[in-house]
Amino acid sequence: MPVAAREASVYTGMTLAEYYRDQGYNVSLMADSTSRWAEAMREISSRLEEMPGEEGFPAYLSARLSEFYERAGRVENHNGTVGSISVVGAVSPPGGDLSEPVTQNTLRIVRVFWALDSKLRERRHFPTINWLTSYSLYTNGLNGWYKANVAEDFPAQRQWAMEILQRESELQEIVQLVGSDALPDEQKMTLEVARMIREIFLQQNAYHKVDTYCPMERQYTMMKLIRKFADLSTKAVEGGVAVDDIIALPVRNRLAKSKYEEAIDSELAAIDKEMADQFDSLGDKA
Repeated sequence: MPVAAREASVYTGMTLAEYYRDQGYNVSLMADSTSRWAEAMREISSRLEEMPGEEGFPAYLSARLSEFYERAGRVENHNGTVGSISVVGAVSPPGGDLSEPVTQNTLRIVRVFWALDSKLRERRHFPTINWLTSYSLYTNGLNGWYKANVAEDFPAQRQWAMEILQRESELQEIVQLVGSDALPDEQKMTLEVARMIREIFLQQNAYHKVDTYCPMERQYTMMKLIRKFADLSTKAVEGGVAVDDIIALPVRNRLAKSKYEEAIDSELAAIDKEMADQFDSLGDKA
């Protein structure tokens, strides 16, 4: 694509999105990638002999990025309809350097970051969004909505899951040095619960007719069951039950397979009823 056309293509896409938004539609716009757009701006700026900024990008790079992203949002149209534009801007810095100007200016403007991880791709974990590097600065503002529309303890469940995944990341450094067998049972159970969060909750098959979409209420139910399993596992370990016996429970495998069941909601309800009974049977063996 010619340089001038590449620089104008982003504005063309946004103008088309605004055209449909003004008719009352909710529009999703994917800009892939804003790095190539910024490189086109740099080349045009260089040909115009403008004063260069950091890494040769024009000094107005941040202003242009702001002007683009601020055109997104929800509006009340003059015809009485309500429309919106949601912009997802893909940034592909050379060599994966997230400290370069386009990435840093974008992060400062949008306040939400999904970090795609090549290591997750190699492990066949999709979507390949790194849960520790990614973040959203709108979380606190949305907590009230989650409490009113999903569940009162939804923010607490999300915070608990993030803490487990963070602890798993810290334990993985020890595992790589001495192996998982050297860990105490409580930490082994933490690794197993984190694995459940990754494989059951975060991992998703976009080609499966059931797993391709998961409403917020179902997400909450799945996370609540994983936390229930974690709480019962902690009590079982304190009671002397072996970690391998807990992992081998049928309810654990049933929970992992439930997201592919057509009657998934009734299956999750059945797992909820069955889980406590299976842990009670473990207590009898201990």
